[in-house]
Amino acid sequence: MEVSQSFSKGFTYGLICQSLNDRFETFLYFCEFSEINDYQSTTYIFHPREKKYFDGLFLKRARSYQIGRYAAKRAVAALTGEKEFRTILVEKGIFDQPVVTCRSQQNIQVSITHCDGLGAAIAFLENYPMGIDIERINPGHNKLLESQLTEQEKRLINTLHYPYQIALTLFWTSKEALSKVLRTGLTTPLNIYEVSKVEVCNKFIICYYKYFTQYLTVSFVSEPYVCSLTFPKNIKIDLEFHIKEIRNNLDMTLGNFPRQFWPSEQIDAI
Repeated sequence: MEVSQSFSKGFTYGLICQSLNDRFETFLYFCEFSEINDYQSTTYIFHPREKKYFDGLFLKRARSYQIGRYAAKRAVAALTGEKEFRTILVEKGIFDQPVVTCRSQQNIQVSITHCDGLGAAIAFLENYPMGIDIERINPGHNKLLESQLTEQEKRLINTLHYPYQIALTLFWTSKEALSKVLRTGLTTPLNIYEVSKVEVCNKFIICYYKYFTQYLTVSFVSEPYVCSLTFPKNIKIDLEFHIKEIRNNLDMTLGNFPRQFWPSEQIDAI
């Protein structure tokens, strides 16, 4: 495990993984952009092709693009050791998935997410596909998220000791993260990503899927957001340790002192 503060409101985290034959690391990067200077001070990261694309965007889209690319390049740089961010190119593939070109290493890919001013990315070896998603907890979205649940998922949500809007967001982000691994995005019927089982752990949950049994997703709360990470089920990770460390670092980045919500403190899930 490695944690470093590479930005005044961000951190890099090395996640130690074990497959059947390999022990390896993937790297996450989280950052929060809350001031104009955060954007002005990070424009140096762009590859010339990214800069050309960036210059053609309207302001809101440009900011989300910049946050995502900054997080992606920090994660890729941590994994590859590349020092020059402008030599890392993150373009869109045919399904809008991020595709990495890096002079330091050729088999690297990245998953990117951003919400409000919060950005995150996970860089990984392409033979171990992973995905990440972050969403804001918003009770105003309950009806929309509810409409995407299967009957099985509605029953599962009733078993979780989380407030209803948080449980809905946990399920939604778990599907988003899986869709990024599959490189489909949310372009297919959402029942394809149906959650078949939920394992409630110490301040995080693990989702298993009906149709994609080779993957699992771990999700946790860092108010006012939910974060989900999807990876192959046969990869071994010390989730109790790593998720606690990631969550604590994200809380510090977001200024969550003291923590406002613990699932175990909630009595009524719905």
